[in-house]
Order: sequence, then structure tokens, then C-alpha cells
Amino acid sequence: MIATATVLAAIGGNPKLLWYLTRATGIIAILLLAAVVILGMVTATKAAPKGFAKFLVPDLHRRLSISAAVFLGIHIITALLDSFVHIGLAASIIPFISSYRPIWVGFGAISFDLLLVVIGTSVIRHRFSQGPWKKIHYASWLVVSFALFHAMGTGSDARVGLVEGIYIALVGVVALAAIFRTATDAQLRKLAKVGGGAVILAVPVLALGWSFKGPLRTGWASASSSFSLLPKVTTTAALKSSGSGSGSNSFVWPVNGAVQGTVSIVNSNSGTSTVTLAGTVAGTGDVVTVRLVGSVQQGSLVLQGSSVAIGTSSAPNIYTGLVAQAGGSTLVLSLHGAQGSVSGALSVNISGSSFSGQLQAPTASAS
Repeated sequence: MIATATVLAAIGGNPKLLWYLTRATGIIAILLLAAVVILGMVTATKAAPKGFAKFLVPDLHRRLSISAAVFLGIHIITALLDSFVHIGLAASIIPFISSYRPIWVGFGAISFDLLLVVIGTSVIRHRFSQGPWKKIHYASWLVVSFALFHAMGTGSDARVGLVEGIYIALVGVVALAAIFRTATDAQLRKLAKVGGGAVILAVPVLALGWSFKGPLRTGWASASSSFSLLPKVTTTAALKSSGSGSGSNSFVWPVNGAVQGTVSIVNSNSGTSTVTLAGTVAGTGDVVTVRLVGSVQQGSLVLQGSSVAIGTSSAPNIYTGLVAQAGGSTLVLSLHGAQGSVSGALSVNISGSSFSGQLQAPTASAS
């Protein structure tokens, strides 16, 4: 018990390990979910290969279902514990409210919600007649579909060759299984089977086209944070906040310009380091302050926490938030203020105790 607690504490205190665990368990969970759906189809259509005992496929289906639930649970827990992405418990259940890649995290939430419905109705299956239970169980196909869009849309591994191959294979296999299931369903009319098969065939083609326009495109990861159902401003012109001064102290969005400033590093006894970037936007007098907290490993800062503030010299905290993403030398900022929420981007080039870069905020508008 103590050893388990120690391992969990070590994992919880290492954002880099949490990030890898989240990605790995997510891929495993999708594979298992796809296998569960296909085995469910084999069970329903009695299409098990000869030599398989009748009990083998249903038993394997149940065992893989439990395994998928376990890996999905680890995937969600590690994502929630990760201090870098800040998804939040509510966003894992309620779609499109996450500040981190809201659309694609939202698809993951929909997949999880549908899975809870499927599992819940399976647990109390004795309360349902065969017809209604079967219709509800068809949601399993949507679980896998939304999970795939969630995985590809987040963009973390979409351009990794092996993972890309896994996604393409999954789309193809699941599509073929869905066509077979539709074709063998005695309750569907011929026209419904033909129409359903045509729609299912169109899905892989559309998914492939979308992937080249989306997840496989350079810069997709940053672009995937541009939408949320939470209230946001509709245009950059509507984003205006005034500081306590006048003239150069008046703060107006958008902020777009070169930034220069200082870098300070404070090391604590616990082994963490706090890196503070304090800069001024050229030609505006606006100021930006970014604090990154983490541990230095192999020359890189493993992020454990962050804070961001943008404003004027007299009111430096007009908009505050955190670093939502970090890639290379670019920090994606999630900012909140009196008039709404916006995303920003800060490129950073550090040289000794000073830095230079480019600040753009907001990077996009959302309706």
C-alpha cells in the first residue's frame, strides 16, 4: 500500500511522466474500445470463426471492456493531475468547456459520456428488453468515433508515423465492421442497409481528407485551441480595457508587437525553479509577465505550473491566466479578464538575463 502511494505521488509530481502516461493510455484505450466494439459485433452476428467456443468471444468481449475502462480511467486521471494542461474535472464530463484544446477535449468528453451510458445500461441490462437495449448499445460505435476524433484532433501524436498508422488502420477496420453489422442486421430494410453502408464508406474518406487539412498540418496543435462554449468576445474590437492612467497607459486589444525584457530565475530548496519573464511591448507601453515553475531536467524545464499577466505599467494584471501550451520557443497563453477570455501567443528568445520575442493577443476570435 505504501509502495503504491509512493508511485502515485511520484507520478503526480512529474508533469512530463503524466503527459506521456496520458498519451500512451489514450492510444491503448482507443485500441481496446475498437476491439470491444468489433467483438460485440461478432457476438451479435454470430460471426465468430469456426473453432472458437461460443463462450470465448463474449467472455473476451467482457474482459476487454474492463481493460478499456481501466486504461480510459488512467487516461482521464493523469490528464486531470497534469498541472500543465489544466483540463479540470468538469471538462472531462461536460463537452467544450475546457480552456485546453476545447473542441477536441470536448469530443473526448462526449465519448466518455456515451461510454458511461453503454456501461450503465449493460450493468442493469435485466431491466431492458432486447430492442431498447440493442438501440442504446449502438452508441458504442459513436464512442469509438468520437474517441478517434478526440485523439487525432488534439494533435499531440497525430504526426508520429506509428500512431498515424494505428489511426488509419482503426478507421478502416471499424468502418468495415460497421458495414458488415449494417448488412447483417435483419431488422433493417434493404434501402436502409444501402444508405447506411454508403454513409459509413464516406466516413473514412472524409476523415482522411480532414486529417490532411487538420491534424497532419503544421501548426495544428496551436490552432486546436480556438473554440469554446464558454463566453468569449466576438471581435478584437470589442476587447478594450482601460488602466488607471491615460495615453500610453490605456490598454486596448489586440496586442501585437515585439517584446523585450528581463529573465530571472529563483531556485528553491525543494528542487523547483521559477523562471520569470518580464517584458514590454514595443510602441505601446503594455507589459507582459510570465512565470514558469518546474524542475530542470537535462537542460529543460519540466513545467509544473505557470501564470501570465498582461496590462499596463500602472495596471499590470488587466488580463491574467496561464500557459496553455508550450512548443519549442512559443508559449500559447490562455487569458481571462473582465470582458472575456482570449488566447495569445508569445515567442521567446532567451539570451542570458534578457529575452526578446513577439506577442500576439488575441490569436483568434471565437463566437
